[in-house]
Amino acid sequence: MAEQWNRIFGNWAGELEGDAWTLELDNSIKPDRPQRGWNQYIRNAFARFRCSLCRNSWPSKRVQVVFHFSFNSTQHRGTVKVRQFKQKCRRCSKAQMEEPSFSSENIDVMVEKLMEKIRIRCYGEKPPEVNRNLHVNGKVEGPHERLHCEACLMGICKNEKNI
Repeated sequence: MAEQWNRIFGNWAGELEGDAWTLELDNSIKPDRPQRGWNQYIRNAFARFRCSLCRNSWPSKRVQVVFHFSFNSTQHRGTVKVRQFKQKCRRCSKAQMEEPSFSSENIDVMVEKLMEKIRIRCYGEKPPEVNRNLHVNGKVEGPHERLHCEACLMGICKNEKNI
C-alpha cells in the first residue's frame, strides 16, 4: 500500500521546482494538531475494507485521510505524513480496525489536491480554478457507522451527520 502512495506522490512531487519531497504513512498523526511548522490537509475519500477475521468486505465513502506537510526552503526538502483512518467489520464481535484500500485513481486525486495545498502554502501560488472529484467505484448503501469508524471513535471524524 505504501508503494502505491509513494509512486503516485513521486509523480506529482517531481513537478515541485526541483525540490526533494518524501511521503510516509504515519498512524501517529493527530488531526488538528500538526507539529510546529507543519501544515494540515484533511479530506474524506472512498475506500474499500476487508475484515481479517471473516473476510467480509465493504465500501465506504467516508474514510478520513489526514496529511501533515512541511517544507524547508533552505534545504529544498519537504515531507508529507499521511494517516488513513481505519474501520472495523460490523459482523465480527472481535473485529479489529482494518486499513483502507484506495484505488490508484482516488489516491491520484487526493495527492493532486494535496499538491495544490503544498503549492499554495509552501510556494505562495494561487489556487487553481479547476476541480477534480474523487471517483466512487461501486455502490455504497447505508449510513456511516460511527461505532466502526476509528475517526468517529476518536472524536475527530469530519462527518457531522450519521451518513
